[in-house]
Amino acid sequence: MRNKNLRLVILVSILCLLKIEAQQIDFDNIGRGKPIKISGNIAANTVFYSSNQNNARSPFTYFLQGSLNFSIYEFSIPVSYSFSNQGEDLEYQLPFNFNRLSLHPRYRWIQAHIGDVTMSFSPYTLAGHQFTGGGVELTPNGGFTFSAMSGRLLKATEDSSDDRTIPAYRRMGYGAKFGYTGKKYSVEVIGFYAKDEENSISAVPEDKQVLPKENLVLSLGGSVAITDGLQFSGEYASTAITKDTRAEKVSFSQGLAGLFFNNRASTEHYKAFRTELNYTFDKYNFGVGYERIDPGYETLGGYFFNNDFENITLNGTTSLFSNKVNLSFNVGFQRDDLANQKETATSRTVGSVNASYAMNKKVNISASYSNFTTFTNNRLDQFDIINDDNLIDNQDQLFDYRQLSQNANFNVGYIIENSKNRRQNLNTNYSLATVANEQNGIVRIGDGSTFHNFNSSYSIGLPQRKLNISTSLNATYNTIGTQDSYTWGPTVAVGKKFLKDKLNTTLGASYNQSVGAETNSSNANIRLNANYILQEKHNFNLNVIQLFRSTSSAPSTTDLTVTFGYNYPFDLSAAKKKKKSKDKEDKSDIYYKDQTFTGGSGKITSEIIELRKDKKYTDLALVNTLGDEMILAEQEMINAELKSRKRYKKKAEEYLELLEKYENFSNKYYDLNFKILQKLYNDARKQEEKVEQKFARAKMLYDSTNGQRKRKLLKDLKKKESAYTSNQLMIEELKNIKKTDVIENSNERLTKFKKANYNKVYKMIEEGKTDKEISLFLELSYIKMYHSI
Repeated sequence: MRNKNLRLVILVSILCLLKIEAQQIDFDNIGRGKPIKISGNIAANTVFYSSNQNNARSPFTYFLQGSLNFSIYEFSIPVSYSFSNQGEDLEYQLPFNFNRLSLHPRYRWIQAHIGDVTMSFSPYTLAGHQFTGGGVELTPNGGFTFSAMSGRLLKATEDSSDDRTIPAYRRMGYGAKFGYTGKKYSVEVIGFYAKDEENSISAVPEDKQVLPKENLVLSLGGSVAITDGLQFSGEYASTAITKDTRAEKVSFSQGLAGLFFNNRASTEHYKAFRTELNYTFDKYNFGVGYERIDPGYETLGGYFFNNDFENITLNGTTSLFSNKVNLSFNVGFQRDDLANQKETATSRTVGSVNASYAMNKKVNISASYSNFTTFTNNRLDQFDIINDDNLIDNQDQLFDYRQLSQNANFNVGYIIENSKNRRQNLNTNYSLATVANEQNGIVRIGDGSTFHNFNSSYSIGLPQRKLNISTSLNATYNTIGTQDSYTWGPTVAVGKKFLKDKLNTTLGASYNQSVGAETNSSNANIRLNANYILQEKHNFNLNVIQLFRSTSSAPSTTDLTVTFGYNYPFDLSAAKKKKKSKDKEDKSDIYYKDQTFTGGSGKITSEIIELRKDKKYTDLALVNTLGDEMILAEQEMINAELKSRKRYKKKAEEYLELLEKYENFSNKYYDLNFKILQKLYNDARKQEEKVEQKFARAKMLYDSTNGQRKRKLLKDLKKKESAYTSNQLMIEELKNIKKTDVIENSNERLTKFKKANYNKVYKMIEEGKTDKEISLFLELSYIKMYHSI
């Protein structure tokens, strides 16, 4: 009765929520936009497999997938489907379907799911379990959210003579999730209920251990921003699960879920919770987390669930040196046997560090290291020891066992060349993994393993010829216990585009040989990939893999796998396009800011590149990084001429954006420089009399002094004279300074200053330095320049 009341409460809450939120529908927008839109996608794939060995794999498999989106104004009904013969060859039964059909209608902030669908509330409640039924998600303005589902989680599946058959009772599930998100906090309340129907199947053999179950899970979660950058989040879940609904009812209950559940003699109560604290400031991010899940915790809303563990984690990330260096680390401790009931208890420590360094536009270096240590402590019954009449045997059971695992990886990527006619890349990777088993503090011979792996790859691309060639060499050397083995082999692949890039092909081959203590083997394969686009929408793809495998201890194997696919996106609501001539098809008019470029792609490219020759872009070459970006953007724009109009326009606009970015930078540079030069002139005029008097006094003192003291005064005289000369030079040169003098390189000294500091100022802007910081840098640099003359 209590459970029925709970369902009634949930249903009333849903109806009330729908009634309240329905008032927010904006009916004024209905009727605007296109009245009807029909679009979607159709995909079909077939797989043919053949082998000279007996294999249970099906020789022919097909997959039909697709989607249809039907929209009326702001109301949409997406439909998706998936059909396959993959499960038809199975001689046993499963409690779920391979074929699926689902609809996902949506109207503004109302999203529905109908058919064979999945939803997720949280890891402890409903966690991605597929169900056949319906669900809804409401996300109106105001911070409130609501989700609900109802449907069949498992279909009734009778037992059969085949041991692989998985019998199952018909299982129905219901759930709801209510949430609110404010400016500095959020709250979530989740309820999930599932129950098996006892009479949905016949009796199940006891050895299958399939019993009708019932489950209720309640969860409370949320987050709060304590201060700027510091956030706390957490979730608490309570589950009550009946292992056999045929057991007698009892009044005993535990936990939050037990208060609302039909408790029986076979009912078990568990809890799980997690907390996390994150702190972010500048470019640093640190977090600490704690999670604990009771032994036996289970929810019927998930397929598989880890329980009986306690986990503590600490992590952090940061970036240094203008984001060129990225660092991150993770440290964690985990243990099980929280109830002290297992014969062996296991704990594990985990630590990892990752680093990457972008040395420049061509070189990238990354490295990582991780350490895993697992402790296993055997816990024997004391009476087993007391009653043991042999003090020598079973000593292997009395141990503290520790497994040590270490992994390291180092990678270097180098762009050899990236020009209009050729692109070359070289990548090298080395990884090391070691595992050692320590028992009672001793690592015995044969209880350690080491794995070395080396890979080096080289690729060259010829954009003009639409040709790509790549090669690689792989090698591994392993020591497992007392035995050594190694594997090595090369790989080569050639890619080529034909028919105006409509046909893209790749042909590759690889070979590897393995030599071990007892068995030698070799593998070779040939791969062919082809993709063809017909009339921009019909996409055909073909993949062929021929594999040859031979070993010294078994017959040779030959496998052939052929995959053929077709994909077609459609939009029935789009207006019919008029037939255009070849010249008109190449029209790609571009409107950027107040500029308009018309004509074919090639003509527009020429016009855009011509802009680069304008006088205002003369100093662009002084900005190293931006200059490299411009070269790459120009090449990508040229390459995109043969692509779709959309892609070409995107690349052309990216090039124009870089020109605009430079123009904005140069304007700022000249504005700041002109203001600083004016300030220096005014400061020099104010200090002119004082500097001149200091120089005059120093000269007078020097002239009136004789002997050894005169040598000491000479140093001070030169210093005062330098200050006076520099001050006079600034007054003379900056007296009638104009902004055009800074821009047009008419002043040799200012031009030299620009070459030395132009790129530095650009980097400061990219790093987010303020105008005040940049102005101070320029002022000090100008003072240093004039005083060094």
